[in-house]
Amino acid sequence: MKITKKQLRELKSKPYFQNEGIISRLFARKLGKLLKKDNDFKKAVDNLDSAQDKMRKSIIDAEKAGVKIPNELKKYAGL
Repeated sequence: MKITKKQLRELKSKPYFQNEGIISRLFARKLGKLLKKDNDFKKAVDNLDSAQDKMRKSIIDAEKAGVKIPNELKKYAGL
């Protein structure tokens, strides 16, 4: 079931809907504390960081070699 824009505005005006922000912040805080202790998650983040660095270096090297890199890929890589 999809909610119409009118129904969404009505829901947002209700106090119980506005209190969801507090619950989501508490959940995010609890999740953050749990993930800081999880070694597998830390390894996954480190692997992601190293893969991003490799991708950036590859793009820079390819540009130096004369390969045309699409702007979307540069934006995705953070260049």
